Amino acid sequence: MIKILLLPEVFTAALKGQNQAAAELIKKSQEGKELKAWTLASTIRTLAEQNCSKEEIQSILAGIPKIPVNDRLSQEALESEHGFDKGLQLAAAKMFKLSAIVAEKNGEETEGVRFLSIEEGNALQHDAYAQNVNFMDLSLAVHPIFDQVDAWHMDIIQNTAFAGGSHVTAFEKEFAEYCGAKHAVGVASGTDALRFALVALGVQPGDEVITVPNTFIATTEAISQAGAKPVFVDVLPDTYNMNPESIEAKITDKTKVILPVHLYGQIVDMDPILAIAEKHGLKVLEDACQAHGAEYKGRRAGSIGHAAAFSLYPGKNLGAYGEAGCAVTNDPEVAATMACLKDHGQSRKYYHKMEGYNGRMDNLQAAACRAKLPLMDDWNQSRREVAQFYKKYLGDCAQVSLPTVPEENTPVFHIFIVLVDEPQKLHQYLQEQGIFSSFHYPVPLHLQDAYQDRGEGIGSYPVTEKCADSLLSLPMFPELTEAQVKRVCDTIKKFYE
Repeated sequence: MIKILLLPEVFTAALKGQNQAAAELIKKSQEGKELKAWTLASTIRTLAEQNCSKEEIQSILAGIPKIPVNDRLSQEALESEHGFDKGLQLAAAKMFKLSAIVAEKNGEETEGVRFLSIEEGNALQHDAYAQNVNFMDLSLAVHPIFDQVDAWHMDIIQNTAFAGGSHVTAFEKEFAEYCGAKHAVGVASGTDALRFALVALGVQPGDEVITVPNTFIATTEAISQAGAKPVFVDVLPDTYNMNPESIEAKITDKTKVILPVHLYGQIVDMDPILAIAEKHGLKVLEDACQAHGAEYKGRRAGSIGHAAAFSLYPGKNLGAYGEAGCAVTNDPEVAATMACLKDHGQSRKYYHKMEGYNGRMDNLQAAACRAKLPLMDDWNQSRREVAQFYKKYLGDCAQVSLPTVPEENTPVFHIFIVLVDEPQKLHQYLQEQGIFSSFHYPVPLHLQDAYQDRGEGIGSYPVTEKCADSLLSLPMFPELTEAQVKRVCDTIKKFYE
């Protein structure tokens, strides 16, 4: 599948100083959806032809958005046996793993890269979309932040500022503000965020934490690693999130925390949970690892409970370029404890208030997350639009149950799940048609080998078990087009016909 196509008109306009025209061309290519265009300011043929200085070239390109300058590409182009223009295009194709470039009309192929006209590129891209629909495509999220991340990462590398650093501090401030919380602590993973938050909220060995078995094991790993015991309650049959009415029956004198999981990007019904917690003197920790930017009654995930944990794994709505996580809270003492725990229990270097962990966020990951954060709301809105396309084209399919979204919720659809009969067969059929789906989570936690000593067998949590047997995750990422979603839905309908 063609991931990136280069538009020569943008380069020409930029080199002529026609910044507004170039900006409009870029905007048109980005909005077109059919043509996933990515432009490189390094197509600065004046380096070879007019001996312009770097400062002069940057001046020419000033004001044109999302065009990264890349000296490495320019140097490779200058040394290319194909000449500067084609050498630069081939260097870009190599860097971004392109299969074709929109640059020429003759359809020639050089070093495995095809050169196409815009019309040919659009047609080929359309055909590629008609052939395959990925479950997720992280490469597309790289394009609009490439210049910013490239510059920040190069600065970090040159200054060898890897462990902690200014970007971690800046990201903590910016992410706390984004969530509507007072404090954020950058950590090494979402699992660390959960564990440190539990300890900071006062969980001790022998305590109990109430959560759900319909989640990834990191939720319960963190509970066990904090010394506590996970206690399960079932989920609701429409949102697949924690059922608040099941909680009080599981509260004992050992219960310390209620840990709802905002699964698939939709916030749990939090008000009744907060009321139960207040009644029994408990803390509430949000597992918001799939809910970056989701809202409940106008409040964002992370600002509702006593603390919240976010994963910044690459596939999340806000994902780093590796492992990372973040915990947020409005409580300064909880924030200070989490900050201490993540850094070997240090209050300052070599002075340890407690035993802690090596759970720091690194500067490279913080920089990547900082670059993405300003785009989060737009990306989440695109996910909601994709979800509406699914509703539009699957709403009349009796064999498919779509997720329920309560009126007070604004979800971010980290995953788009449907409840169907024979999901394994549908999954296989879709794959044969070039459409890639997935499963979350096919074995509930209470039935995992890791928890067999609990003695909770089949039938213990019937709604969760129904989810495990019947849920299928469909393709979901911000750049999905309506045509792609329609193809997925039409193929599902054909399967059931």
